[in-house]
Amino acid sequence: MKFIFTKSLLIWCITLFCFTPHLSAQNKQTQFNGFGHIEHSVMVKDSVESYFSIGEHDFFVTSNISKRISFLGEFVIRFNSTVATNYLTSIERAFIKFNYKNNHSIIAGKLHTPVNFWNDTYHHGRVFFPVIDRPFAFSYIVPLHTLGTQFQGQNIGNLGFGYDVVLGNGINSTDVYQGDFGPSITAAVHIKPIQGLRIGASYFYNHLAKNKAGVHSGHTVSVQTDPLYKGSIDFNMLCNSISWFGKRYEFLNEFAFNQTKTEIQGSANNFSNFSYAGIRFNEKNIPYVLVDYIHVAENDLYTYSTEMMKAGVGYRYEFSYLINLKAQIEYTRMQHNDAQLMQSHSGFSDVLGFRVQLAYGF
Repeated sequence: MKFIFTKSLLIWCITLFCFTPHLSAQNKQTQFNGFGHIEHSVMVKDSVESYFSIGEHDFFVTSNISKRISFLGEFVIRFNSTVATNYLTSIERAFIKFNYKNNHSIIAGKLHTPVNFWNDTYHHGRVFFPVIDRPFAFSYIVPLHTLGTQFQGQNIGNLGFGYDVVLGNGINSTDVYQGDFGPSITAAVHIKPIQGLRIGASYFYNHLAKNKAGVHSGHTVSVQTDPLYKGSIDFNMLCNSISWFGKRYEFLNEFAFNQTKTEIQGSANNFSNFSYAGIRFNEKNIPYVLVDYIHVAENDLYTYSTEMMKAGVGYRYEFSYLINLKAQIEYTRMQHNDAQLMQSHSGFSDVLGFRVQLAYGF
């Protein structure tokens, strides 16, 4: 037994010695970045609220393991009132990418579900957002993550054609376990005919054998955490996006149509639309406007029914590509059937807000 242990230890030492120079060279291709933000908000509802808050902090790792194999990891610390410390860590993305031929790749791991421009382009670093927040749809009907396998092609031909096909765990799974056979399927295409312009469309399907909340459906409690209906749900979603980020003008529109189908309530039709437009006066100053709307039907048994609209004007000042200051005046009107989210009784609620956000990378 002692001989076997000594032999194993010797083998590990020889292996470490032989590969240490190689690993050191590869580590030079690994980049570590961090992103975070702090905010001050003034909200006028039934009363006036004014407060500072510290937002998500994102640890971002990329590494070129070889000429064809790379790694991306994204690890986030964010506020969560359900845990004792009020902060929660999570693995938002962790995947290996194998570029097997030209611009064609196979990706395995936890990734952003490639359903629209926003989920394809941005991560948790607010410094890259054109506005202060994500669109409403990312808290309700957009499947944010998929744990599985992705087949991807980028910048193909004169039109800059791209495709994504993803097969993975369903949106009601955890990061380590699903508990039933209900794989999700994503198919997305886009073109980039000229620099700065991207047009895309996608389809997402998932059969949920049991109606329960998972970790891939949103960063809020908008999914029914203790649903009365325990049966199966068919979850379908169609999205289209158009974005233009030129030297002077910026525009983004994200539309999503979601249908959930159950045996007892039939089909519930939900939709959302987010629009953003900005003018870059120079490399630092960008005033902008936004309109965000979402409607979740009353007969939806997966997500709490809601109707929300936000209209806002803002100003973004970019000190550099790694730090900016955004100021935003917004009016939000919402109707929600869940008192926990509304922090009030069901019904319409009007909120006038002024928010300032300092977002940074390091």
